[in-house]
Amino acid sequence: MSDTVKRLTLIRHASADQDSDVRDFERPLSRKGHGEAQDMARRFLERNLVPDLLLVSAALRTRETADIFAKTLGMAARLLQADDSLYLADGEHILTTIRGVGPRVKHLMVIGHNPGISAAAISLAPESVIGDLPTCGTLTMTVSCPTWNLIDRRCVRDTERDSPRKFFDFGS
Repeated sequence: MSDTVKRLTLIRHASADQDSDVRDFERPLSRKGHGEAQDMARRFLERNLVPDLLLVSAALRTRETADIFAKTLGMAARLLQADDSLYLADGEHILTTIRGVGPRVKHLMVIGHNPGISAAAISLAPESVIGDLPTCGTLTMTVSCPTWNLIDRRCVRDTERDSPRKFFDFGS
């Protein structure tokens, strides 16, 4: 990858428990969610799509999703950074966070919540995403910009979407 070509992966956290007795921030992944995250992380490993940095909301379900990705991809713990401000962040805040990433990062992965993570995906690649990303749904973009602070939809060159569901429709 040249210095101006980067890769951005946006991921909605995997399925979480629906226990109403637990604060939203503390909801863990469900058994289904663990399987979704392991499945998707393996797909990234098979394609050698290992990020240089993984930014994640500090909520339990997003951290658990990120931990599964990091472990499966063999990432060092220091490359996974939890950010309190990404908890239920809107799309514009997620984009602002991305724009603050340093120049050495060539592949950035962000794991967050809907509706914000889907809004960020739609903002950057409106023709690739219709509606919300499904749980553990991913959108990986090749972007051409010299620094992250310049990222916008004009930088996006190619997109690849994926989901734990074998056949899915982002519009449903």
